[in-house]
Amino acid sequence: MRTRRVSQVLSALAINPYFSYFSTRTIYQGWLKNLCVPGLNCYACPLAVFSCPIGSLQQAFVLFSSRTKAYFAQAWGALLYVLGSVGLVGAILGRLPCGWICPFGLLQDMLYKIPTTKLGLPRWMGWGRYLFLMIAVALIPLITGVSWFSRLCPAGALEGAIPLKLLPPEATLPPVGWFFWFKLGLLGVFLAWMVASKRPFCRVICPLGAMLGLFNRFSLYRLAIDDSKCEGCGRCKRVCPVDIHIFQDPNSPQCIRCLECKKACPEKAITSGFFRNGANLRAGGKS
Repeated sequence: MRTRRVSQVLSALAINPYFSYFSTRTIYQGWLKNLCVPGLNCYACPLAVFSCPIGSLQQAFVLFSSRTKAYFAQAWGALLYVLGSVGLVGAILGRLPCGWICPFGLLQDMLYKIPTTKLGLPRWMGWGRYLFLMIAVALIPLITGVSWFSRLCPAGALEGAIPLKLLPPEATLPPVGWFFWFKLGLLGVFLAWMVASKRPFCRVICPLGAMLGLFNRFSLYRLAIDDSKCEGCGRCKRVCPVDIHIFQDPNSPQCIRCLECKKACPEKAITSGFFRNGANLRAGGKS
């Protein structure tokens, strides 16, 4: 747990190191903004030096929506870059960045520690990630030419909209209107949900998690269960940040590979690594 927390905090600082904003009030626009990080981090955050892959993916579909040849090359370049970079990370690590790197994931982990009544989430809600990926990230920007997911994203409100209003840049910002307050209200709903449920944004909404999760069953880094040791005690589920039975499906698309289950298993039945082999090790779903 401590190692993962350190990794999450250091990753958040590495993704958002532009502290000179406080003196310059100028948002970083250097070459690093062309690179995407494998985590949900708003590119509009005053401290950010990288781009969000979901924001970049939407921008590709916005360019496609123009229907002009001048933007098609840019659109294809952006689309292939985002899909290629996310695919490369996914092919190697699966959803591991969600558990060890993503700043918004860290926020959800910490908020859930607040003592209050806790609510579970039905498994069918996990399909929401794919709907948001296909509809909100791809289809709507393609039709409207507007990155609506980014405009409404709670990570964007928390990391971008609020800091920019509290510490405005030199460039003039648009006046605060009803949409700003609507966005804050939506953020408030998600923050309350994060206190009550384990990582609800990751499990129900996050398009990046949906993309990376598709690789969990095929990535080089995988989890495996030793059936000769596993007693099905359920301790792995109790510590799981996404509330899954890892012994039923060690490479579930929902798994963020935080390895909390591995630490909690009293029989040491859960293993992980880039290569696993053995008669009793199972990397797929439970037969």
